Amino acid sequence: MWAIAKRELFIFFSSGIGYLIIGAYISVTTLFLWFFDSDFNLLNAGFADLNGFFILSPWLLMFLIPALCMRSFSEERRTGTLELLLTKPLTRWQIILGKYIGAMLLVMIVFLTTFIYFLPIYDLKLNSIPLDWGSTFISYLGLILVSSVFVAMGLLTSLMTKNQVTAFMLALILCFVQFFLWKGIADLMLDAKTYNLFNQLGIFEHYLRLRQGLISIKDLIYFIALNYILLYLSSYVLLKIKNQGR
Repeated sequence: MWAIAKRELFIFFSSGIGYLIIGAYISVTTLFLWFFDSDFNLLNAGFADLNGFFILSPWLLMFLIPALCMRSFSEERRTGTLELLLTKPLTRWQIILGKYIGAMLLVMIVFLTTFIYFLPIYDLKLNSIPLDWGSTFISYLGLILVSSVFVAMGLLTSLMTKNQVTAFMLALILCFVQFFLWKGIADLMLDAKTYNLFNQLGIFEHYLRLRQGLISIKDLIYFIALNYILLYLSSYVLLKIKNQGR
């Protein structure tokens, strides 16, 4: 499993995908947070925090993570190396988790590069007011959990097709539906119970609480369960591919 994760990281950086993802994420977030006159601009917010960054990031990750994951299995299926990988003494879960961990490690590296934003934030704040480090790191935890779901969706769609573009589009649609669509449907509901039901199905409400610095066991269980369901579906699809190759 760890060998596959390290292999994925090597491919990401040797092929330039890793540098491209990091560069795109940092460039776009920097432009929106510091240069563009938008709702995300930190200089216009009047508060020494990264709230604009945490609002903007899911939108960017919704595009970047499917782009990161689209080749994970699609390329191996197209070239026939997936069948070779399935002959190795590895279980289906080891293969999937290896790919999953490799992608998540790259996502973590991307987030580490954003710590540079703390330098100007620290200089902009009033000397007598400390930064809310606890809320900030809980917000980062929320971003990591959202990213983990997007990665799991990306791996699932990459397993479903040999075409990388198709895998990207399917993952993008799934990420959008799970993050925003349930919230949109909930807002149309007039009954409070129905509203809460649809709201809890989507990622938005769970991420919102984490973004506000609130940790709830219910939210953590939601992300863990959703990850497990998606990875289990990936395992099932991989089993079907393996049986077809016999």
